[in-house]
Amino acid sequence: MGNSNRRKLEVYTRSHVPGGKVLNILLGQVAILLFLILLNTIHSKTFRPAKIVSTGSALGITSEPSPTSTPLPTPTPTMEFVGNETNFVPIPTIEKQEKPIKLAVFGDSMVDTMGERLEYLEKSLKERFPQMRFELYNYGMGSQNAEEGFLRMNESFKYQDRNFPSLGDVHPDILIIGSFAYNPFFPYDRDRHWLALTRIIEEAEKISSNVYVLAEIAPQKSSFGRGPNGVNWETDTSYEHATHIIEQLENAVGLSKTLRVPLINVFQQSQINSQKEGRKEYINSDDGIHPSVKGHEFMANMIASTIELK
Repeated sequence: MGNSNRRKLEVYTRSHVPGGKVLNILLGQVAILLFLILLNTIHSKTFRPAKIVSTGSALGITSEPSPTSTPLPTPTPTMEFVGNETNFVPIPTIEKQEKPIKLAVFGDSMVDTMGERLEYLEKSLKERFPQMRFELYNYGMGSQNAEEGFLRMNESFKYQDRNFPSLGDVHPDILIIGSFAYNPFFPYDRDRHWLALTRIIEEAEKISSNVYVLAEIAPQKSSFGRGPNGVNWETDTSYEHATHIIEQLENAVGLSKTLRVPLINVFQQSQINSQKEGRKEYINSDDGIHPSVKGHEFMANMIASTIELK
């Protein structure tokens, strides 16, 4: 305020407001000010200000959270592990018995090449269960897709040197279902494979009370089918076909979870990279497709290690 204005105010005050009244006015203003300060203090302690927080993709208003005690950890479910694949399906336990345990494997050439008497698996089972006897049946047939496999499930089996009754007549204690992933439909149809394999698994559960799904070894991509007795396609064709096989192996893994059937996940355990290609030493160098001796031994060991007997 300038000196001239201050003097005008002093003149106005002395001429219009008596001295006692000036003091009363000042005291009244001080009292009002103290009351407002007290009221504001009470208000700030009683109410918490709201704040804006993000709730998903929208904004919401919520009161400021009060301090809380540290929450207790949430228990995690008990899980079974098959290979590296988390499997929420419990592994069935077969009762030990005096008579041989009948075990059948049903699939395409990935099963067929496991041996006429499943020799690789027989060796692995003897090593794990030396006191048990097994009666083994190889129901593998080459060059069959999942729909063709389903059509022969309830028929007697005659192939190579094998001559077996139907699966229903054998009534295996353990029935392992191959993925049929190595024989994609033409034109390729992943959904069709999913549905056909679903039918096979559901039919298998009518035949045996202990059904497993087998996801076989992962293929190589660019070198798929390369070898003296391989298909020897162009690289692009090999890569595409192997990619379809991998997708159908993933179908087998997915169906295990969807249908709650225990999984033998050789597919995942045989991978070497993010492209989900298989280890070269597990693949037969003669045709670039089927398991090598080492691949069959690996697969047999995984099957034997998954089965539970008590």
